[in-house]
Amino acid sequence: MNYTVTSPKGIDKEIQLIQTSLFDKLGWTPIDVFGRVHKNISKEKGLVPEFYVGKNEYKDVFTNDLKSANVFFIDNDEHTTTNRIFYYSEVKIVFMVDLKKVKPAIAHRADMEVEIDALKVVKRHRMFEVDGFEKGIETVFKGFNIDHVKLLNIQPHHVFAITGKLKYKINC
Repeated sequence: MNYTVTSPKGIDKEIQLIQTSLFDKLGWTPIDVFGRVHKNISKEKGLVPEFYVGKNEYKDVFTNDLKSANVFFIDNDEHTTTNRIFYYSEVKIVFMVDLKKVKPAIAHRADMEVEIDALKVVKRHRMFEVDGFEKGIETVFKGFNIDHVKLLNIQPHHVFAITGKLKYKINC
């Protein structure tokens, strides 16, 4: 499912363009793709990434065993500008993938294949300047509580993020 925002503004508008492109073009089914997540404190889980679904409800975006993949965006708390027209934020596009569900015909660990699939889609968006990859739950979710995440980065699961700088406009 593609969890979109109605009438997105600013950074959410650019994120939703990439989000919808990933949902439409990756071909990983079934998949959940979320926009920008929020850092929320859960009584049971500590600091976790959650997506606001509306009516004061948030959805935990960590891996769902029934899906082939979960994709979501984490932005930096600091957004900068040099001209008050374009703003910039460091953003991670996080992918939590079940490699056997996404690439069942590949006999070896298909981590590079899914990373290339994702990068091909993301690179089409000129407002996102890719600067690298992060791999593994400890690195991708640095600052979040990952104690309750059962599916570590072992076969068939793969957790990675495409990192970069997102450029966006705020129309006032």
